[in-house]
Amino acid sequence: MTVRTTARQAMQVEFREVNTTGVFLAHTEANQKTSVALLKQNGFRALTYQEALVKIDQNPELKEQLKGKRFYLDGKGSALSGHYTFNGKGELTQGKGDIEKTVRVYKGNQPLSLFVHTDNGARIDMRRFYLYAGNSPDNAARVVVGVKDAHEVGTPKIEVAPAEEGIKLTGVTTEQLTALLRGSAQELSKVA
Repeated sequence: MTVRTTARQAMQVEFREVNTTGVFLAHTEANQKTSVALLKQNGFRALTYQEALVKIDQNPELKEQLKGKRFYLDGKGSALSGHYTFNGKGELTQGKGDIEKTVRVYKGNQPLSLFVHTDNGARIDMRRFYLYAGNSPDNAARVVVGVKDAHEVGTPKIEVAPAEEGIKLTGVTTEQLTALLRGSAQELSKVA
């Protein structure tokens, strides 16, 4: 992990890089415009909400750095509102799930921002993330998070993924599955 202090646009910034994710902790208030400018000046771009959710979920060090902080994302506006759970691709499905994968989404037509709850807050609110689209771009966001510019941009459009239905089995016939289940029931009856 690299730590350095630089002056950008008369703003003192502490920079940390976690894998390909750059985390800038500004020591003055930063709005969405200055956040994007700071990323561009350093060869980074804003994350889409899908990328941010997956990166934070898969990287404990990054999650720890971002707890209790809000940052701007690539994209603007959301018609969604309510509780959602994200999958391994960062796609949202309606309803609450595991605390670490639950997002409270607030609709609006402003730039997207993501808040990563602290451990106590996540436990109390039963969710780790808040995705805002209703805040003014002038609202303070001391943290600026981006990914190296060479990385392919995800789609910053918010959509709900279809809920998975049923269980898909491959390489197993219905007869084999029935025999397996019947054998399991017999074994359970012996134990009971």
